Amino acid sequence: MCCGRTGTCSFRPRYGRIGCLALPYLWLFEFLAPVIELGGHRDDILAACFGVLSGAFCLQFLLFGYAFATVISIGSVLQEELTYKRYNDWQDVARLVSYCFLEHFPYRQLHMIWRLQGLWQYVRGDMVWRPMKRQGPPVVENTLKRVFQHPQAITLTK
Repeated sequence: MCCGRTGTCSFRPRYGRIGCLALPYLWLFEFLAPVIELGGHRDDILAACFGVLSGAFCLQFLLFGYAFATVISIGSVLQEELTYKRYNDWQDVARLVSYCFLEHFPYRQLHMIWRLQGLWQYVRGDMVWRPMKRQGPPVVENTLKRVFQHPQAITLTK
């Protein structure tokens, strides 16, 4: 547990690149990123309330940032497809490219909320795995039970 709650590996040359580069990076940019992002949203709202923020500039800046991030994501998807050709159908690639438009607006904010919840649980010391109730459709569960009990009895028909 040398890397546990106290973080005794961070900034120590004894642990090499992990202690001097990787762990400080994780602490600074991954662990604290949702807190910093939430502070940025708070500052934006306060600046807009006090009239310090130009509405036109803010809208242009947000649209440019969204467009830039979306273009980078689409370029990454297309470059990966041109290089490795992992998808058999062009519709799969089109679906993946369409997800690039949803990545930066609703999903990023949801992800920040989930990370803040996890950070809050960590700070409180609530690190217990709890059992989760399965929510899948009952047809699938019954089929899986039959497959694992009698695999030779299953026939795939419509």
